[in-house]
Amino acid sequence: MPDILIRDVPADDLARIDAHAARLGLSRTEYLRRRLHQDATRPAAPVTADDLRAFAARFGDLDDPGVMRRAWS
Repeated sequence: MPDILIRDVPADDLARIDAHAARLGLSRTEYLRRRLHQDATRPAAPVTADDLRAFAARFGDLDDPGVMRRAWS
């Protein structure tokens, strides 16, 4: 697996990264690996207004008590 070397990371930033990693019980390397993976796998396109309209059209009855009751019975 390839390696990455990042130069000139500000000390304050590195301290915050280390603090985040420590709160999660992770090493700096594992924390950064996970963050890089999250960034690399994030969808390229943001949610658009059309996406929200399509969602609302498809799931608009979620606030209908009868629909929700039937869904869980």
